[in-house]
Formats: sequence, structure tokens, C-alpha cells
Amino acid sequence: MRVVSFDLDGTLVDYSFVDAVWFEGVPALLANARGTSFDEALKLVNEEYDKVGPSRLEWYDLGYWLTKFGLREEPNRLLHRFKDRLKLYPDTRPALNKLRRAGFTLIIITSATRDFIDITLTCTNLAPFITRVFSTTSDFGRAGKDEEVYLTVLAELNLQPSDLYHIGDSRVFDFEVPRRVGVKAYLLDRSGKERGEFVVRSLEEFASKIT
Repeated sequence: MRVVSFDLDGTLVDYSFVDAVWFEGVPALLANARGTSFDEALKLVNEEYDKVGPSRLEWYDLGYWLTKFGLREEPNRLLHRFKDRLKLYPDTRPALNKLRRAGFTLIIITSATRDFIDITLTCTNLAPFITRVFSTTSDFGRAGKDEEVYLTVLAELNLQPSDLYHIGDSRVFDFEVPRRVGVKAYLLDRSGKERGEFVVRSLEEFASKIT
């Protein structure tokens, strides 16, 4: 079995949706609840986000933040409020079609929580392309894609490292870490700043390289 794994945000979909939830939705609710301006609420929210940071699971947990700020809102309700912001990159669907026609099994490995993943795959119609989804936060209780995450995915799918291709936009978590365990990782850099044999400018370029 030949498998390609993708990061999600910044790779298959852009950041419009997640940014809207965290930097519009949460501070708007806080401003309304406390009777402050949106800008004051946004400043407070950002300060609190920074105190936790991406190395802790709470950073990814929308329910945690709604509770922390005393906001009476269901996470899924807030997510659905911004579902119109979900946007695939133009190269996503063509690349997925090409890889699937070439016989690859397509999966996702992401640090996003299941609630974000589910609405993203449903509202963008990506779900039919994807065989398995692994959330480091929801499934493994890990805040990022470390070596253990990739090794666990390999074991779960009964794959050798050389059977798995991975692509994402983080040099550390989508490229350097999987490369250390033998995964054929590529770095997606749409900005054109990165250089290297395994750096690609688009998902279509990646698909062409491995098919």
C-alpha cells in the first residue's frame, strides 16, 4: 500500500476559517459578554493564548477557551457560524484527484482537534478523498506531530516508513520530524522562500514528483 498523508490547515485548506474562529468569534463573544470593545477583547484573548502556547493541549481546545472566558457558547455552534470561511487551496482537489487515480491511499495527520477536522472535511467535501484521519490532540493527547505520532500512525496502518509520503507547511513538524523516522516527507512552501530537493511550491508539484 502506498500512502500519502497531508497536514490540514495551511496545506489542504487555508487559515481563513481557523483564524476567524479564534480571532473573530472568541473575542466577539467576550466583548459582548463583558461589555468591552472588540479590540480590547481581542487583546485580552491574544494575551491569554500566548500564556498557554502551542506546546500545551489546551491551546487547541475551543471548549477550554470558551469555558475559561466564561462564555456560554457551544464549540460546534461557534464553528458552524464561520463555516463559510472554509476555503480549499486551488491546487488541493486537482492534486488529490491525481494521487487517487495513481493508486495512493490518502490520509490526514494534523494537530487540529476533531471538531475542527469534522466540519472542515464535511463543508469542503474533502471527506470522500480521505481514508483515515489522525488528530495528534484528540487521538494521541499530543500537542504536535512528534516522532512518536508518525511511528504510531505507521504501526496503525502496518506500514514501513518508506511506504509513507507526508506533506505539510511546517518545516519542523511536517518535514524534519517525519524525515527523522524515515518517512518520505516534503515541505510545502507556497511563498517561494524555501529551497531544497524536497521543497515544493504546490500540491500539484508534489503529486507530479511522486507519481
